[in-house]
Amino acid sequence: MSQRCSSVLEAVRQTILSSVARLANGQPSGARRLLDVGCWDGSATREYAAAFGARALGVEVFDAPASEARRRDVEVSQIDLEVGRFPWPDESIDLVIANQVLEHLKNVWHPMSEMSRVLRPGGWLIVSVPNLASLHNRILLMLGLQPSSIRTQGPHVRGFTTGEIVRLVRLGSVFAIEQVRGVGFYPLGVSWAAGPARLWPAASHTTVVLARKRPGGALNPWSEYLKGLETSEPQTFLRG
Repeated sequence: MSQRCSSVLEAVRQTILSSVARLANGQPSGARRLLDVGCWDGSATREYAAAFGARALGVEVFDAPASEARRRDVEVSQIDLEVGRFPWPDESIDLVIANQVLEHLKNVWHPMSEMSRVLRPGGWLIVSVPNLASLHNRILLMLGLQPSSIRTQGPHVRGFTTGEIVRLVRLGSVFAIEQVRGVGFYPLGVSWAAGPARLWPAASHTTVVLARKRPGGALNPWSEYLKGLETSEPQTFLRG
């Protein structure tokens, strides 16, 4: 990973951390629970949890980072995000974070379904993904080159524009989108990128979405969509 990319990812972490700290001020007193989906070694998870004043929970698939996270006192569940059920009860989590995770998954509907299920009404969701329509990706495509955020030999299997990740999160109106932020703006360094990313988030390096779960029923449009994918004939998708 390049130094510039690492700097942007650090800026994304700081952006999420500042949002978490701000959200903590408006939370009711009492026990809080924060779930970091794709928590890796738990280092960022502990920071988020401390800023939110919450018990730290995490989901991680790999053995070594999961063990590191447990050593950092994160309650980790090792599951496959594309098929596994989160071990926490319905509506039991106050804040769910998925930072740079969904772009690594083919099945994004199942984890969206699980994140919504465990999040309480009025709870918060923070999702970040690399922006397929970033300025540098647009230039690469214009030159006939592969976008850097989704390469054949890279770790990402999905690409999201800012509009597409917003549409995924607000599917079925379960979530109200509270804020959409851009972080990083290639070819500018991080110190110069804040202004352009704020003015033109749809062309920034990474999109960060803050959403709040609406009070209401148990509607789960991501699960329903997945069921439709599993049961529909191929020609159904060609028609629409």
